[in-house]
Amino acid sequence: MLDNAAREIKKAVGRGVIEMGEVPCNLKNAWLVGYIERQSDPVFQKDLEKTFHFPKSTLADMIQCLEKSGYLAKAPVDTDARKKQIVVTEKGKNFSTLAEKEIMAVEDYITRGIPEDQIDLLVEIFEKIQQNAKDYKSYVELKKED
Repeated sequence: MLDNAAREIKKAVGRGVIEMGEVPCNLKNAWLVGYIERQSDPVFQKDLEKTFHFPKSTLADMIQCLEKSGYLAKAPVDTDARKKQIVVTEKGKNFSTLAEKEIMAVEDYITRGIPEDQIDLLVEIFEKIQQNAKDYKSYVELKKED
């Protein structure tokens, strides 16, 4: 049930972004632009690999595609010329702003008619489900030991 709801929400956002005429590479890669833009500290590929647990080659392909499309760029770091910081370009910032507006529009639409206290409860429940799913690996490992 959760998977179906998430899929429909992603499709709704995707339709809106496609209608805007802005689809960097692959809509699935587009969230990376928004994530990088929201970071206050410099972002490097190694940081993203650790955060998202992507294989190095997968992340490199995503970044390369977004870079070729003009949404991301690599900038040298003053302290180490070998290190390249990943930055969001002006085009990427514009896309991120448009995509965020579309996400908010979809959120407003799909939550219409639902009282705020019920939405707060739903968010709390989803956060607990997410945490339980993260903890499940430890549970399975403990169960194997029994």
